[in-house]
Amino acid sequence: MRMELDKRMAEAVPVLRRLGDAGYEAYFVGGCVRDLLMGRKLSDVDIATSAQPEAVMELFPRCVPTGLRHGTVTVLEGDRTYEVTTFREESEYEQHRRPQAVRFIQDLEGDLLRRDFTINAMAMDVTGEVKDPFGGLSDLERRTLRCVGDPDARLQEDALRMLRGIRFASVFGYSIGDSTWKAMLRHRELLSYIAMERVGSELDKMMNGSSPAAGLTLLGSSGLWQHFKQVPPVGRSICAAETPGDWPAGPWPADLDLRWAYVWISLSADHEALKKWLLHFNFGRQRIDRIAALVHMNGMAVESCQSEAAGDSVAAVYDQWIDLVLRFGRHTAMDWLELKRETKEGLPPVMSVEQLSELRRKTEAITVLSPADLAIGGDDVKAITDKPAGPWIRELLGELVRSCAHGRIPNSRDALLSEAAIRLEKE
Repeated sequence: MRMELDKRMAEAVPVLRRLGDAGYEAYFVGGCVRDLLMGRKLSDVDIATSAQPEAVMELFPRCVPTGLRHGTVTVLEGDRTYEVTTFREESEYEQHRRPQAVRFIQDLEGDLLRRDFTINAMAMDVTGEVKDPFGGLSDLERRTLRCVGDPDARLQEDALRMLRGIRFASVFGYSIGDSTWKAMLRHRELLSYIAMERVGSELDKMMNGSSPAAGLTLLGSSGLWQHFKQVPPVGRSICAAETPGDWPAGPWPADLDLRWAYVWISLSADHEALKKWLLHFNFGRQRIDRIAALVHMNGMAVESCQSEAAGDSVAAVYDQWIDLVLRFGRHTAMDWLELKRETKEGLPPVMSVEQLSELRRKTEAITVLSPADLAIGGDDVKAITDKPAGPWIRELLGELVRSCAHGRIPNSRDALLSEAAIRLEKE
């Protein structure tokens, strides 16, 4: 089978030709070949060659020896970079994560044999001719994900391949071949060897794909969640979610962090336990705080709108909303509004999708969110009373912030001092 090269691949042809002119074999391999055949946009263009790393570096003066031990040299051609890797085979894997050693070989098929799935084990030469020794083209046509060769061997080599398989199946809308699926179930306990950072990276890619619910369903029905180094805080309910109906039907938010929050909200996760678990993913404190705050705020928003104080009054709901904005901050509030606008799920009975726009307008209009935004400070308050300084100053400023945010008093020096004096007299 011959395909027309994508623009990104065509730009890399000079690299393959230089290797070929020097007497070496060179092919496009992996994801770029798969994506071209699927009609998907290419991200990276990877090249495999029979040339050993030293020979590659001699042919390409502009290069970086990024992984010589594994045969990888990053070649700079024009304004592009390409990973050029020597054909290799791998020894036994250490702790089901990485090969103990690699051996450079001269055989393309031997190099493709070490790869995870047949759809990733194809190569293409500069003319667009596809090399497919393991049936990747057939699996693309059948929309099936299947391990290269013996699935037990492939999954025992690197247990992360189980999560990669679920990610590919959900993103591409593929089924998982029977032998590969059964091998996943047999070897799922090996995931306990995989660092949570690597797990988090795969889950992020899955959640950012076209069908997060499909991936989550496969994770539930396979029970892989239960074998992570750190089991999710909602382990029982997340592992029991084995059908698409157990997950939000969508539409899913465009923002990745909002997608994560959407999942945990649907599972009624405790935000503090969730926060501790997400720390293992190395997502970064800012992302984790954002997701956990959204989950926390959602619970508080639903509770506030269902409280007796809110009743059936939209005006009362708006008052409750402003208190939530003051508690969680403008950014989290805007995230929550965007989540509800995109998913249209979980809105309190007294709140409509149309009212979300009004809440957004009110949120944007709030000019006082903290004591730092007030026209007066602690010293100004202390100057109008004989009371000794203490926590009461912070509490009083907080009350003034709330009054300004609700529009009950203007944020002016005179109005604030007058209100402060009235409150102090009532004590």
